[in-house]
Amino acid sequence: MIKIGKISKEEEEYYFAFDNGKWREVKVKDKVWRSVKGTKYFEAELNEEDGTVIKRIYKKEGRIVSVDYFIINQGELKELSFQCKKIVSIISKQVFLCENDKLRVYQYEGKYFDDKVQLQNYIILELKREIGNERITINGKIKAETEKAYLVNIKEKEVWIPKSISSYQEDGSLQVPLWFAKNNALISEKEYNDIVSEKLKKYEEELSRIPFL
Repeated sequence: MIKIGKISKEEEEYYFAFDNGKWREVKVKDKVWRSVKGTKYFEAELNEEDGTVIKRIYKKEGRIVSVDYFIINQGELKELSFQCKKIVSIISKQVFLCENDKLRVYQYEGKYFDDKVQLQNYIILELKREIGNERITINGKIKAETEKAYLVNIKEKEVWIPKSISSYQEDGSLQVPLWFAKNNALISEKEYNDIVSEKLKKYEEELSRIPFL
């Protein structure tokens, strides 16, 4: 039996079959609906032929956590094995091409990806998170200070800035993470996007080196 849909408040599972070079929703039988704290999903038996390649996508809080591949063997899901080889290094991390007689996929940071765009989007999201942790300099006047934070007047408003994520400079400025500056409106949305876009430019060449499957 497999579970399909929102299996809990935070978790989701979906299954797809590889058919003539494309992914489609799996065929199932003996479907039974379940409900957990108001969340509905169904359990069912797979109704696919032996040898069919199956992809399972597991999500948590709306984000894809894992993608796994199986093959149906005597009605059961058997984990699909791959032969993997390094094809390119992206941001000092290896991209692998993994294949067997059924399927070719990418592997990056232990995760599988079906196509180049999917992989590039994942890497860009990871880069954005890293960039968000980089520090920028802001100018403001410290009005008060506690053991754990500064109260700073910036752009005609007062903001408490934790010392654990900031550093006070000799010229009176403060360095804070980019994400903190954005979330507290210390910089505009446009300023934030311009900073991120500019920093992403230096990775464009690396991302373009990923070959198509």
